[in-house]
Amino acid sequence: MRMLDSHTIGAFILPYRSTPGSRCPHPRRIVAEQEKRDYHSESGSDDNKRQGCILLIEGGILMKKGWLIGLVIAIAGVSVLGTVGITTARADGITTNHALRIVSAYKGTWTSPPTDSNFGNTTNAPTLGNGDVGAVLVGNIDNMTVVLGKNEFFSVADHQLKSLARLGVSVSGMTGASYLTEQKIANAQVDGAFSAGGNTVNTTSWVQASDTTNNLFVTKFTYSGSGSKTVTVTLNQANQNTFASSAGASGDVLYRDVRADSSDNVNGIATIKARIATRVIGATGTVSGSQLSFTMNPGGTYSLITSIMSNKDSGSYQSLAISNISTKTQGDVDSLKSSHQSWWDSFYSKSFIEIPNKTIEKFYYGSLYLLGSSSRAGEAPPGLWGAWIARNSDWGGDYHLNYNYQAPFYFAMPTNHVELASAYDKPILDYIPKAQSLAASNGFQGVYYPVGIGPYTIDTDGNTHNQKFYAAFGATVMLDHYYATADTAYANSIYAFLKEAAKFWQNYLTWDGTRYVINNDAQHEGDPLPQTNGVLSLGLVKYLLQGCIDISNVLGQDATLRTTWQNILNTMSAFPTQTRNGQTVFRYTEVGRDWSNDNAIGIQHIYPGRQIGLSSSSTLIQTAKNMIGQMARWTDGNGTNTFYPAAARVGYDPTTILNQLTSFIGSNGYNNLFLKANGGGIENLNTTTATLAEMFLQSFQGKIRIFPNWPTGTDAKYGDLRADGAFLVSSEMRSNQVQYVRLISEKGKTATLVNPWPGQTLRLYRNGADAGTVTGTDISLTTSANETLLLAPNGTAYNTIVDRMNQTLAGGSGGGSGNLALNKTATASDINGSSESADKAVDGLGTTKWTSQPQSAVPGDKWLRIDLGGNYSVSRWVVKHASSNGETAAYNTKNFKLQRSNDGNTWTDTDSVTNNTAGVTDRNITAVTARYFRLYITAPVQDNAGYYQVPGDRNNARIYEFELY
Repeated sequence: MRMLDSHTIGAFILPYRSTPGSRCPHPRRIVAEQEKRDYHSESGSDDNKRQGCILLIEGGILMKKGWLIGLVIAIAGVSVLGTVGITTARADGITTNHALRIVSAYKGTWTSPPTDSNFGNTTNAPTLGNGDVGAVLVGNIDNMTVVLGKNEFFSVADHQLKSLARLGVSVSGMTGASYLTEQKIANAQVDGAFSAGGNTVNTTSWVQASDTTNNLFVTKFTYSGSGSKTVTVTLNQANQNTFASSAGASGDVLYRDVRADSSDNVNGIATIKARIATRVIGATGTVSGSQLSFTMNPGGTYSLITSIMSNKDSGSYQSLAISNISTKTQGDVDSLKSSHQSWWDSFYSKSFIEIPNKTIEKFYYGSLYLLGSSSRAGEAPPGLWGAWIARNSDWGGDYHLNYNYQAPFYFAMPTNHVELASAYDKPILDYIPKAQSLAASNGFQGVYYPVGIGPYTIDTDGNTHNQKFYAAFGATVMLDHYYATADTAYANSIYAFLKEAAKFWQNYLTWDGTRYVINNDAQHEGDPLPQTNGVLSLGLVKYLLQGCIDISNVLGQDATLRTTWQNILNTMSAFPTQTRNGQTVFRYTEVGRDWSNDNAIGIQHIYPGRQIGLSSSSTLIQTAKNMIGQMARWTDGNGTNTFYPAAARVGYDPTTILNQLTSFIGSNGYNNLFLKANGGGIENLNTTTATLAEMFLQSFQGKIRIFPNWPTGTDAKYGDLRADGAFLVSSEMRSNQVQYVRLISEKGKTATLVNPWPGQTLRLYRNGADAGTVTGTDISLTTSANETLLLAPNGTAYNTIVDRMNQTLAGGSGGGSGNLALNKTATASDINGSSESADKAVDGLGTTKWTSQPQSAVPGDKWLRIDLGGNYSVSRWVVKHASSNGETAAYNTKNFKLQRSNDGNTWTDTDSVTNNTAGVTDRNITAVTARYFRLYITAPVQDNAGYYQVPGDRNNARIYEFELY
C-alpha cells in the first residue's frame, strides 16, 4: 500500500507562538489526492480505492481509513513528516518563502503558435501534467489541439507507449488571432491571450495535480468583445493508434473510448483501455455529430472540464469519467484550482537553490516542474518522453535500462524530491520472474534483463546488445534512494531484487588468480566481443555489491552472503587506464573498446556509479579530471545528464562547468524548459539539477561537504537539499565565505561534516539552543531524529544565522524579489528589430538579447531603461554582454554606467565601468532606492569590433541580461 507522503499532504496549520527557536511554517490548507491502487493490478476492480471513509480535516489531512498517519513535529522552524516508504522533512517557512519567490519568476513564453502536433519525442509546445496524464497545447485558438497522453498507455502488441487522444478546441471568428501563451511553472498552468477583430479570448489551462485518479484537465475561458463566439470541441483518437475507438454522448458530456491493443488480453496482460469525457460549465453545451459546441458571450466565463480515466484507475472508469464532470459547477472549478495550486506550492517548498546565473536557475526549476508533472507515486512511471507524445514514440517511449530510464530520477534525491523516484522501482521489480527466466535460458543465475521493458511486465525491446549490466544499472536509483533516506522499510522492499542482481555477478565474474574480472560486458550497445573489465561495468557492480553489503547489515540478514560480497568487492579489478594526449585517463575496457567520441559511458562509474569523489585518492581524482577534460562531452546528445554531474563530483573547474552549461542551455533549451538532445527526453532533466546539487553538496563518501565545487567570487544559496543519511542541508556562499550550515536530521544518525571554515572553531546550536563549540577538519555530529542543527564560526549569534537564512541571495528580505528587473517593463534608445527588443534583456533567459541599432544608423549613446513599478532598494547590478552567450568578446560593452531616477526623466549616475572586456559584469554598490534604473552605454563594443572603413559599423549594443538586486 502506498503510504501518505508530502505530495498527498500539504503543510499543517499549527498553533504557533514565536520563540527564538521556532519560526512559523508557511501556512497552507491541505487538499490531498485520493489514494490510487497499485498501477500494476490487472483486475480492473476499484474496490481497494473506493472503499473506506474519506476524512477532510480543515488545515489538516485528507486520508483514507487504513492509512498510517504521519506525525508532524514543529522543531526549530521545521515541520517533519515521518512515514513508511518515503521519509521527508517538511520545509520550514524560510525554505518555503525562498522557493516560492524564486520559482514565481520563471515561465515559458510563445508569441507564435507551435504547429507540430505529430511529435514522437520532445515537444517545444506548452506542456502540462500531473504525474499520470500529460497535455500539450498546439495551434492557435481557432484550431487548437490538446494532445493527451497517459504514462500507462502501453501496447503489448506494439511494444511501446501510445499517445492517448486529441482534444480539439476551435473558437469561431478568431482566424489569424494574435497569439501569446505563457507556461507558468509556479502555478503549473498555461495562460493564453488571443485577439482578433477587437475580440479577445483569454484561457487558463491546467492538469489537476491533487488527483491522479480522476485526472481532470481544465481550460477556463474568458471572452471580451462584441457579439457571440461559438466554441467547437472534438475528441479524436491519437495519431497512429489503429485499435478500435468510439465516441459517444451522455447528456451534455462528449466522450471517447480508446484502447492500446486490439483484444482485451495480449500475452496474458490485460489491455489498457481509457475514456476521455468532456463538458462545458457556464454555458449550455450541445453534443451532436461527435462534437460538443457552446456559445460564449462578451463578459462571460466558461470552463471546459475533461476527465481522463483508464481501467487501471478504476474498473468503473467509463461511468466515473462522466460522473466526475457531469455535475461540476464553476465554484467546483475554482476549488480545484485552489487545491492544484496548494499541491504545487507544497511541491516547490521542499527545497530551493538561488544563484546569480538566472539561465541555469530557470532550467533548474523547469526541470523540477517537468519531472513533477510526469512522475507520481502509485502511477506508472514515465518513459523516455514522459506522457508527452502525439504518435508512436521514438524508441518506443519505454524504460531503457542502459541509462535512459534511470537518468531523470537521480536528481530527485539531492533536491529533496524523493517522492518523484517512488514510481521508478515497480517495473523493474515486477519483471524479476521474467529476468530470472532470461538468465536461466542463457546459462546464468540471478536476473538478466533486456534493454527495454514497460509496465505490467510488458516486453518492449528484447535486445541485450552484448551487455550484462542492466540490472546493476537499474539498482543505482534504488540505492541512491536508500542512502538518501536511510529508510529500512524501503531497503527491505528492494533487497530481494538487489540480491538477485548480485547473484548474477557472483556467478558470472571470473577469478584470474589475483582479482575478479568482468568478461564480455559491452560498454556501448553491440560492441563486438571480447570486452574485458569495462569501466562502467566495474563501477556499477562495485556500487551494487556495496549496497547489498550495507542493506543486508541494516536488515540483519545474510551474514554469509555479506562476507562473499565483501570478498569480491575487495578483490575486483581496478579501473583500466591509458595515456591520451599526454594525460592518464580511463580506458573504456581493459580488452576491447578503448575510447568513444559520443555518449558519457567513460565517466558513469563516477556518476551515477559513485566510485570516485573528493575523498578518493589524489591519483584517482586527477585521472577522473583528465577524463572529463579529454572527453569534453559538454554538448553530447546522450551523455550531458551524467557528464556534467560527474565533472562537478570530482572537482573539475567549476567556472568551466557553469559556462558550458549556460552555453548548452542556450543551444538546446526549449521554451517549455526542456533541454532537447538526441538520446532522450526527460533524461535531460537531470543535467542542470544534478550538476548544481553536486556543486552545492556532496555526501556519498560518508562525509557531508558544503559547496565542494563552487567558483570563487560567485555567491549562491540553497535550502533543504538532501544528503546521504537522511539529512536536509541548507547553506549560503557569500563573498567567498560559507555563511552558515543547517542540518535537519530525519533519522537521528551521526553526521560527519567537512569543516566549511578550515581551522576555525564553530558555534553549534541544537533546536535553537546553544550547544557549545566544535572543532576539527572532519566534525562528527551526533543527532536525534527530527533535530535541527545550526553551525557558523564561533561568535556568530543564533539570530544572526536565522537573519542570514531569511535574506535573499542579493541580501534583501526573504519576502522580496531576487532579480528585481526580471520581466519588468523595459524600453531602449532604439532596437535592431522586434526579435531583439528591450524586453529580451530582462526575460531571464540569458540566450535572448536587446540589440541597438549601430551608431552609423542611429548616432548617439545607447540606453536600456527599466521601470520597476515602484521604489526598490538596489545594492547589486549585473550586465551580461555578448560573450556571455557565445558571441565574440569584441562585442562586449566597453564603457557604461548605471543610472537611477525617481521620475524616469532626471537621471543620477550610480556606478560606472570603463574599459570592460568581460562577458559578465557583476558589481555591488551602496544601496540606493529608486523606481527607474538605466544602463547607459557610451562605448557599445571593443575597439576592434567593427569595420573601421565605415565608422560606427557593428557598434551595436548587445545586452543579454540586465539584472538588479
